[in-house]
Amino acid sequence: MAMKPDEPDKELPAGGAKSAMDRLEKHADARMRYGSSPDGVEGGASSVRRFAGMGFEFLAVILVFGLIGQWVDKKFQWHGVATVVAVTIAAIGDLYLQIKILLKTNHKDTKLSRPDQDGDE
Repeated sequence: MAMKPDEPDKELPAGGAKSAMDRLEKHADARMRYGSSPDGVEGGASSVRRFAGMGFEFLAVILVFGLIGQWVDKKFQWHGVATVVAVTIAAIGDLYLQIKILLKTNHKDTKLSRPDQDGDE
């Protein structure tokens, strides 16, 4: 179905590294909100559960990308190249996401522990 010229512009998904980074940032923001109450006070998931979940997520991402890489290798007879590339992309992407989540958590915890950070001393 074609878009009419008078319809408001809909944001179409763009490709490339910027789009991938934007999606990772949105995912990191969504992960940060998990376990938090609306007023920003931490609740729900404990630190141990949160970090265990991060480990299982990392394992799952590596496993899924590895299986996809193996499928591509068998289909195109690339002899393991796609598996190595897929697992490398998965590891780098997930490590980036995990580090970003940890840095945001640390920044949020620092702000909560020192509420008088607006320069009034």
